[in-house]
Amino acid sequence: PGVVLFVLLTLTLIRGFAPWLHNVEENPLESLLQTPRDAVIFSMVVIIAGGVREELQRAFILRRFEQHLGGASVGLVVFSVAFGAGHLIQGWDAALVTAMLGVVWGVVFLTRRSVIAPMVSHAGFNILEIVRHLSQ
Repeated sequence: PGVVLFVLLTLTLIRGFAPWLHNVEENPLESLLQTPRDAVIFSMVVIIAGGVREELQRAFILRRFEQHLGGASVGLVVFSVAFGAGHLIQGWDAALVTAMLGVVWGVVFLTRRSVIAPMVSHAGFNILEIVRHLSQ
């Protein structure tokens, strides 16, 4: 719930104070959701690729930075910026929010020393985004 509230608040602030950052009319990933079958397949993809793979990758990279490359804080910034940049196709606003989510999930991992909470949160957020799109 905290992640969803964070995203809603951040997007509201961005659209209120920096509307030019909303530069993509329609999220191109949402165009992949045309049928119920598409939604099921895309749900599996966002759980596996988004929730599991990205969080395992984040944990691996943060650990490497922590041990060998300048510290966890440096890794958190570098990987969060890269994570946001990977979502630029969805718009500047989405990329900015995604980078901030990367920081949130990275901090959760670094605090708990477990990938489970970030995985569940990330996968759950992605599924909620699909449900939000389908309910429009």
